[in-house]
Amino acid sequence: MTNSNEPKGATMDNFMSMTKEAGHTPEIQRLIDLHAVLNDAMNGQLILAPINLEEPGKRILDSGTADGTWLRGVRDSLSAQHHYFGSDIESELFPTQSDGITYFQQSFQEPWPTELHNSFDLVHVRGSLAGSSPKRPAEVIKNLTSLPKPGGWIQLMEMNAFNPPSNGPAMTDFARMASQVWTGIGVGDFANQLKTMLEEAGLQNAQERRIIVELGKRAKPELQAQSVNGVSAPVKPIAAVAKDLETSLSREQLDTLQGRVRAELENEGGRVEMIVAWAQQSVEG
Repeated sequence: MTNSNEPKGATMDNFMSMTKEAGHTPEIQRLIDLHAVLNDAMNGQLILAPINLEEPGKRILDSGTADGTWLRGVRDSLSAQHHYFGSDIESELFPTQSDGITYFQQSFQEPWPTELHNSFDLVHVRGSLAGSSPKRPAEVIKNLTSLPKPGGWIQLMEMNAFNPPSNGPAMTDFARMASQVWTGIGVGDFANQLKTMLEEAGLQNAQERRIIVELGKRAKPELQAQSVNGVSAPVKPIAAVAKDLETSLSREQLDTLQGRVRAELENEGGRVEMIVAWAQQSVEG
């Protein structure tokens, strides 16, 4: 356990360093696998914000894009031509070959370049807001509000670790660990506050949808292996963060958690709840 005086957020470095040590290829594959499962759970409708995507020329930004998997999924699902942009603090994750998407290095904790202000029809973030630490997710979301055009939208999607669906003991431990880590690094129960934080940031017409995602043995046969990898792969690096924080799980429970989660999903299946929230920039800007 770390000293309680250690700055909150410092231990998120453990997550990033372990992910890097594992190599970019496994992380990209995990993101591809998880995307396939989430896309299926959303019935192929990756954008829930009410944007007229049949009208060409929309500017769409994915913050925390990694290799651009979400952007390519959106592009492949639409007939109209749009302009796609992907930002990430880890530029090493960007594709080495041009795929028609504009990539640029940017942390969502930092102010966005002024030339991007008021320029996007949609700004999207999925599964990244725990990385707000040592800042708070509300600060990151407020920072994002500089980007949409008047009348543009922000859409956020995160896993509900604080009020998860009923699961077996391993997945229950995973949610317990994640919720205690999010508390320990200072980001708290951000998934259940997405809609509220969008409203508090000054956006309008906020909406929320909760989506149950079936995993492992409970998933469609063609998605079972992908769902196991997509959910179990980050358990080990999150457990590394947990070891430096006050949690209710023993070191042995943390050391064995990834294997237990994988086995439970393969043999029994499980579920997670994803929360999607979206809201609109004032038409007046």
